[in-house]
Amino acid sequence: MYLSDMEKVTSYKNIEATLENGIFTVAFAREAKRNAINEQTMDELLEVLKAFPVDGSVKIALLKGKGRDFCAGADLDWMRNTQQMDEQALQQQNMKLQKVFELWHNLPVLTICLVHGNVVGGALGIMAASDVVIARPESKFRFSEVTLGLMPATIAPFILQRTTSRFVRNAMITAIEFRTDKAFEHGLVDVIADQSLHESTIDEYFEAMNKTEPGAVAKTKKLCNDLVFNRITEPLDQYTTALLASVRKSEAAASRIAHFFESIDKKHGNK
Repeated sequence: MYLSDMEKVTSYKNIEATLENGIFTVAFAREAKRNAINEQTMDELLEVLKAFPVDGSVKIALLKGKGRDFCAGADLDWMRNTQQMDEQALQQQNMKLQKVFELWHNLPVLTICLVHGNVVGGALGIMAASDVVIARPESKFRFSEVTLGLMPATIAPFILQRTTSRFVRNAMITAIEFRTDKAFEHGLVDVIADQSLHESTIDEYFEAMNKTEPGAVAKTKKLCNDLVFNRITEPLDQYTTALLASVRKSEAAASRIAHFFESIDKKHGNK
């Protein structure tokens, strides 16, 4: 299945996926489990994100959770059942979650994460991998890993590319709970908005993205991500100047630049 085939909601076991009117939405849908993540959730997210259309038809990708919580982190029953796995098998499962974060982070469109209720453990990783995080004022956040003798290893790269705040670093070490105002203050949240304002906030972003050229957005996101994660191996000045020159000569850029100058000439009465 390809996402371009979706017109309404497609239900999996643990998530729902929608592609409609240029907005791709993924929702955690394990309300009885507070949307806790298990291997089934990872597999479904991987399937949906790998099928993401790259034809420019999508302007925004949304991630949200159904029910009272955005996501309560790892499913404890799943953790109990997998505790006897050897290290290699556990690493393979960890790689699945890491890949989910990477795929979401690297989507070629603006990604928006809508959070509410509790946001715990791995949920903070995919949240931080989003371009824009919109949180309800009453949301609660917690890096819970160290209380279980674990560490936030898979999520740390995405947390720290979003913010290098000492408060956030210490929150990973202490597992203290904090609210939306603190998350906003320290760069984990971009917009604080009640649920009633979510639609209008998304509409503003959608209107802005409708004015952009999809290929330029995709290339800009890739450049930013490559810079943050040190993926560029050649001299930076050579890479960035060549990249800009190449994009400027693209058909999409040439068309938009020509239209821009035509509008200026028309405004000033030039022929």
